[in-house]
Amino acid sequence: MITTNLPTLGSLKNQLLVATPSLQQTPFEITVIYVAHHGPDGSMGFIINQPLHQLGFTDVARSMGIEEMMAQTRQQPIIYKGGPMENTRGFVLHSTEYTLQSSVKINADFTLSAQADIVGDIARGQGPKDLNFCLGYAGWAPGQLETELKNTDWLLLPATRQIVFETPSPNRYAAATDAIGFNPLHYHAEIIGQA
Repeated sequence: MITTNLPTLGSLKNQLLVATPSLQQTPFEITVIYVAHHGPDGSMGFIINQPLHQLGFTDVARSMGIEEMMAQTRQQPIIYKGGPMENTRGFVLHSTEYTLQSSVKINADFTLSAQADIVGDIARGQGPKDLNFCLGYAGWAPGQLETELKNTDWLLLPATRQIVFETPSPNRYAAATDAIGFNPLHYHAEIIGQA
């Protein structure tokens, strides 16, 4: 049977939520979510492994009227489906060498920015070195995420730069499950065996 050691309240921040097969046929199937906030008021995170293939950074910059500033030499960032809430609003989870006045430093490796200025800086090639540009976020009411963890909808893994930034997005779920030592096929076998 799958068990998880649940961190104490307030310590889910900077964890990765790794979807188990119990979330099949939901918007969170085969997702990896970076938890940026967790507290008595609820939780907030960003899906980091589901690119929006129909939307590029150039489209975002054009919608903000800054297309003419696009740096020609830098590879443009991938846009991710960050989650179902406020899915037209941009959030950038990025490395800490870049910051805006409104940026929130999560820890020594990760900062979150949602101010429009970051789009212009990225377009000019002056943004953060490493980033995940997310449209929308995943949110949980107080106690909701804890309940989902107890139901083994998610497994936990401490967030690392390697998975969040360095691993190509199509490989992030496999990298996370490998790091945990979780095999989804074994999960199915356990569920069938308990039936």
